[in-house]
Amino acid sequence: MKRFLSYTSIALIAFIFSSCGSDKPKDEVVYEDMFEHLTDQVIVPRFDHLQSQLSALEADFVAFEPNQVQTLEALQQQFKSTYIAWQAVSSFDFGPAAEYSVLLRTNCNNFPADIAKIETNIESESYDLDFPSNYVAKGFPALDYLLFHDNQSELLTELSDSSRLAYAKSCLEDVQNRVDDVVTGWDTYRSEFLSAKGNDRNSSLSLFFNSFLYDYEQLKRNKLALPAGFATKYGFPEPLDTSKVEGLYSGTSFELMEANLLALQNVYLGVGENGVDGVGIYEKLKEYNAQSTVVDGDLAVAIETQFDLCKQALLQHTNDLPYEIVNNNNQLQETSTVFQKMVPMIKNDMRSYLSVTVTATDADGD
Repeated sequence: MKRFLSYTSIALIAFIFSSCGSDKPKDEVVYEDMFEHLTDQVIVPRFDHLQSQLSALEADFVAFEPNQVQTLEALQQQFKSTYIAWQAVSSFDFGPAAEYSVLLRTNCNNFPADIAKIETNIESESYDLDFPSNYVAKGFPALDYLLFHDNQSELLTELSDSSRLAYAKSCLEDVQNRVDDVVTGWDTYRSEFLSAKGNDRNSSLSLFFNSFLYDYEQLKRNKLALPAGFATKYGFPEPLDTSKVEGLYSGTSFELMEANLLALQNVYLGVGENGVDGVGIYEKLKEYNAQSTVVDGDLAVAIETQFDLCKQALLQHTNDLPYEIVNNNNQLQETSTVFQKMVPMIKNDMRSYLSVTVTATDADGD
């Protein structure tokens, strides 16, 4: 009898603790309000902003004069603003952005650029930027190289070559066309995105979560850990390589990472482009009363705090990333560790409460 009571008590205690993990059963938390807010106040406005930044960059190309340094400076500054605007949409690589005719991330930001391929294309004046072989010879990384890889005097001389300038304009036009397709695509995809309920692989929740996770892991690994020599591939360490940083030639690696991180944090919190704090993943985790397995307590707050810690870690680096990799690698390792701590919070804890399957994969197996 005592044994029966003991087992019963244990089972009762286990039930109580398991019940305390969530205020609502999973099927009682709905996402329509979150997706409607994110679509209308975050996703679409961000793509609209990128589209307008690309138009401004096109205008600066039209105004460019090879004998006037101020027109090059205007071109360079607008490129930086446009590349930062890109960071705000890179986590929305689903729906129109994932169509085969678009493949936005693959075509627009496949870094590091293949410089030899770029130079071969320019010299031959015969290239098709739609070919997969040119994924690494176009987009923002190619423009970063063409507009910044030398001093201003040399760049002005180079860009006086009509074939070189034409290639840069072709790279810009290629990005513009794809972003235009995405902006147009969301006009019709909006209703599909809001109606694709559930948590299967094709649901909006799964597509959104996996794109969010993939973008964070790309930030954590490819933009930081990989060039710094902290990443692995198939279990083997990847060598330090400063040529693999994003924004290598413009020296904007940290600016781009900061913009990417802030964009992800605002998606998580549900902060719209108008600054209004609406419904994001944070609010949904609060509905679940989600608890973290990485730190003690509230998962929603833990992730918000970790975003802030990541931002603080980036701000500690005052030089460009290649310099920090070579001369301040220990502190950079600490920064990478702060970023890594977020991964299980998203990939394990958040995923568990959202009840979706991880379909995105990263090369280091984290």
